[in-house]
Amino acid sequence: MPFISCSVDSKPESNCYSQTNPPRNNQKVSIEQGLWGDVWFWSGDFMPVGRGTICQVKREVYVYELTTNADVEQIGFTPFYSAINTNLVAMVESDSDGFFQVELEPGDYSLFVKEDGKFYSNFHSSTAIFPVTINSNQVSEVRFDVTYKATF
Repeated sequence: MPFISCSVDSKPESNCYSQTNPPRNNQKVSIEQGLWGDVWFWSGDFMPVGRGTICQVKREVYVYELTTNADVEQIGFTPFYSAINTNLVAMVESDSDGFFQVELEPGDYSLFVKEDGKFYSNFHSSTAIFPVTINSNQVSEVRFDVTYKATF
């Protein structure tokens, strides 16, 4: 597994991989109910697969009440948002391995990260922006891919 060092948007990152995905951080989970995940920053050309770089990154992860396109102020036709008009439930920072976890009550939520002072989320279901469901006495998991610097 090749390991290289990289820098993305002047933020020093140390856990970067090419030709392979980074390892997941499930061994770090220490909560009994809520959400855990990994934040990965994708950059470069992934056409064909494997020519770009994927870095495990530190980012502020924002958990909002379930959010739709009608609840945000989108910047053009991009995955960036200047405002989220639902209630913020929690904010946590991922570590240098991209790992984060947050205790949450059962319910449906939406996830965003902060990129250069703007909210970012590039995954949509048919009804919501980056929806996650938390069930009672369970820990849900996600992989939050930040892909605006990548070509697929």
